[in-house]
Amino acid sequence: MEILIKAAQMILILSIIVVLHEGGHYAAAKFFKTKVERFFLFFDVKFALFKKQIGETVYGIGWLPLGGYVKIAGMIDESMDTEQMKQPAQPWEFRSKPAWQRLIIMLAGIIVNLLLAMIIFGVMSYTNGEQYVNVNKLNNGIVVDSAQAAMGLKPGDVPVGVNGVNYIKLNEISKRALIDGGELNVKRNGETINLPINEDALVSLLEHKGGFFAPNVAIKVDTVFSVAAEAGLEKGDKILALNNEPINGWKKITETIGASANSDITFKVERNGEAKEIVVHVPEEAKIGIGPSFDLSEVVDVEEFGLGESIARGVKLTFSTITDQVQSFSVLWKLKGKATKYVSGPIGIAEQLPPVWDWGFFWSFTALLSAWLAFVNLLPIPGLDGGHAMFTLYEMVTGHKPGDKFMEVMQVIGFVFLMALMVFIFGNDIVNLIYN
Repeated sequence: MEILIKAAQMILILSIIVVLHEGGHYAAAKFFKTKVERFFLFFDVKFALFKKQIGETVYGIGWLPLGGYVKIAGMIDESMDTEQMKQPAQPWEFRSKPAWQRLIIMLAGIIVNLLLAMIIFGVMSYTNGEQYVNVNKLNNGIVVDSAQAAMGLKPGDVPVGVNGVNYIKLNEISKRALIDGGELNVKRNGETINLPINEDALVSLLEHKGGFFAPNVAIKVDTVFSVAAEAGLEKGDKILALNNEPINGWKKITETIGASANSDITFKVERNGEAKEIVVHVPEEAKIGIGPSFDLSEVVDVEEFGLGESIARGVKLTFSTITDQVQSFSVLWKLKGKATKYVSGPIGIAEQLPPVWDWGFFWSFTALLSAWLAFVNLLPIPGLDGGHAMFTLYEMVTGHKPGDKFMEVMQVIGFVFLMALMVFIFGNDIVNLIYN
């Protein structure tokens, strides 16, 4: 069921982004009285799941969910319809339009993707504000597991900045540590110390996907059954220690339980303001039947935005999303072979989606993906919108239009490059899915 939910979310996200992107091209072409022959969601290689002609345009849904397309008459695109280009140019064809109109038609999809991201980020800012962990409220520091300990962090440490620049938001510190590298500034026992962000630390930051720093907050028993219930643990119990060792994160609890098969664990809990010790005998399967809840209320702040602030924030988040992604490539370059498993294609992206339907995550993920695809489509690679725009700009500057034969060759080169890139990305996704 989880796989179906993730797949449904991914298909819906792609459908929204693709339909609006191609709708941008379609609307601009229609505005300039250019004939649009086909409008497809997903690719209809050999056959289509659905298609219907309305007026001069065939609308349809393909079976290959890797994008979509509009086929504009008189344009050399991925359809490679060279026969049409041998015929005399017609006034309703793309090639007959002025260069500035063709440029707008080619960039319209990218503009719509950017606007979509801005609108989603803006609406979410206005309706939900921004929730963030305030580092100034981390009285118990962060959760320190083996990955954090390897970086030099200790229980009670509070990250406060990167390379001498302090941040109030914990997620911002995680992001800047990954992108900027250098040194992590940590508050320990009232003093600030600097920890080097080495290659292993960058790998850990990538692996945790933004969740490397987690606040060490009170852990309460949320669900209790089986062995734990029989021993006397109750829902709402605040877990203080295991075997007289203070708790530092839920992972520490699960590791202790997993390593204690056929032995006893002493839980020290707080119930109704009183401390209690409860001994739980862990069975051979090393499971006792408890689930946690985390009280983040003491460390989380909410920043609210007015209408004007939300609009401005929508624009800012759209472009900062693109900037962060571009800067992340420098990290991948530094890590080289170690980083390939963190490069995600459609399969890897779908794996990051939650196993339950979460509209907040759905829309924020849609905005992020829409902004990123806008940037990718703007790259001056033949076959992408940016490639078509590049040749049109060349024409506008020089006054010379590239020949049809040249455009056909460049389109083939771009297609081969993009297909090779797609094979690498999908292959990498499949390898990660099998071995990760």
